[in-house]
Amino acid sequence: MPQKNEIESESAFKNWINAGLVARIAKHIEFHYPKFDSKAFNKLSTQLPALEMKPRMKLICDFLKSHLPENYTTALDILIDATVKPAPKVEPLKGFDLWAFTEYVHRYGLEDFDESMKALHEFTQRFTAEFAIRPFLIQEEAKTLKVLHKWTKDPSHHVRRLVSEGSRPRLPWGEQLKSFIKDPTPTIELLEKLKYDQELYVRKSVANHLNDISKDHPTIAIKTAQKWLKEAPAKHKDKIDWIVRHALRTLLKKGNPEALKILGFENKGKVHVKNLKISKKEIRVGEHLEFSFDLASTTAAQIMVDYLIHHKKSNGETSPKVFKLTTKSLKTKEVLAIKKKHSFKPVTTRVYYPGTHYLEIMVNGKLLAKVPFNLKK
Repeated sequence: MPQKNEIESESAFKNWINAGLVARIAKHIEFHYPKFDSKAFNKLSTQLPALEMKPRMKLICDFLKSHLPENYTTALDILIDATVKPAPKVEPLKGFDLWAFTEYVHRYGLEDFDESMKALHEFTQRFTAEFAIRPFLIQEEAKTLKVLHKWTKDPSHHVRRLVSEGSRPRLPWGEQLKSFIKDPTPTIELLEKLKYDQELYVRKSVANHLNDISKDHPTIAIKTAQKWLKEAPAKHKDKIDWIVRHALRTLLKKGNPEALKILGFENKGKVHVKNLKISKKEIRVGEHLEFSFDLASTTAAQIMVDYLIHHKKSNGETSPKVFKLTTKSLKTKEVLAIKKKHSFKPVTTRVYYPGTHYLEIMVNGKLLAKVPFNLKK
């Protein structure tokens, strides 16, 4: 399942749910359930062009509910068979093909816990069940956590990743798990069992999960990171170093002193910004802001360099967004020249308002230099 930062918009994926997919789903289901009304199901294709991604998926899910056996377990067994025992000479279902199947469990499976867990275990190995498992964590927290603890040792890395990803307090696109936002202790216990996982795919989820925790409980996230670094045996040190660096990224952007210290970026005023320049003081939406500056080090220092763009909002105030620049090891009295282009190309996730904006340079969490520029439509 692509992560949120890998997806520009839902529209990029809506065409995945198309007439061809509808036809394939019909063939796989009919192979195991001959009473399935494939003709009526294929007619759904005429409704797809007018719909965005999620409504397309929900249209399919609604049809499955009304045309499969009324008994949930019986219907679910058909969907599982259609997934793991594909019809001959038909491309198997995988990836986004299966979203409507996991949604079926999400919507209708809460009263059949064991059968639903069995289904999610199968589906997540071919797509992902990170969204579908969340209602179970909300309604049956203790029971679901018991299953997740068991799954931390599952042979499938997709299942092990589901343990971490499905229980993330603030999973992008997913329903928030308010209980874990309030107290992340239960999910940290899961992460403890996954932090040395052999698969980067799983460890990346562990890091993202701890980053979620850092947004509400920075002290807990920092203490967890410190504990992991201290306890990691030599053979797992590289894994934990990577997880901690990735997990503390939000705190690093905020200039959290403890997070900076853990990763060796202590704010002791060893570095100064000189000669901050922008190519022009007025740019238009669609153009680039070009800027340059020098970093002068008075002593040897490990530095993390970011820059902030203070975007003007509709109410006239400005709101900063942090962007990564570089990390470097500077020698005593070394001067590092940095150049950068920042795009103001229109994007779906931001509205640009004309007026005075600001560029600001941050080193090791400390704001060191700032310059205004004017943005025009």
